[in-house]
Amino acid sequence: MKNLNRILIFLFIVIDGWYVYDHLSRGDMNRLEIALAVIPVLLAPWLIDKVLHYKMSETLKFVYYLFTFACVILGSVLNLYNIPETRCFDKVTHFISGFLTSIVALMVLKYGKVKTEKKWFVPIFIILFSVGIAGIWEFFEYFMDMITGGDTQHALTTGVGDSMDDMLVATLASILFSIYYYYQLHYAKKNQIEMLEKHL
Repeated sequence: MKNLNRILIFLFIVIDGWYVYDHLSRGDMNRLEIALAVIPVLLAPWLIDKVLHYKMSETLKFVYYLFTFACVILGSVLNLYNIPETRCFDKVTHFISGFLTSIVALMVLKYGKVKTEKKWFVPIFIILFSVGIAGIWEFFEYFMDMITGGDTQHALTTGVGDSMDDMLVATLASILFSIYYYYQLHYAKKNQIEMLEKHL
């Protein structure tokens, strides 16, 4: 798994480096801020370790790098978000983000040592946590558009429609995950959630 992570990091650097070189060689300074976004993305696991004293497992790092590669490199750098034939790629990544933020919610409960006897507490927490993260992300995109003059939220063409759709698909994914969590915890013969938590 460590080698796969190294390959993903290598692809991040090579594709992002090509993107910067291509734009600078043509004198095109537009969208170069996207290239800068790769730096905090790659440093995030290291920063989490140093600041929060949480060392991500290689499996968790792989999931993180794979998802951010899809979002940042494929979606933003290679522009799959804005090509008409691949516009649904944005919704797919937001849908997947709903599952990933659900897993993060489990991590928060696990390392926060939150315990409760109420069966629906964890599923509801997962959904609310994911909705909160989706909202924060849309705020971030909004402020970045204000700073850079961009239109990542497609507010100029769809109003709030794109942002609402992004939040809805992420919420749907968290609801599906919560239902799966509840089933695994209370009805499944072999609890797959416990196996998942061992990798967190």
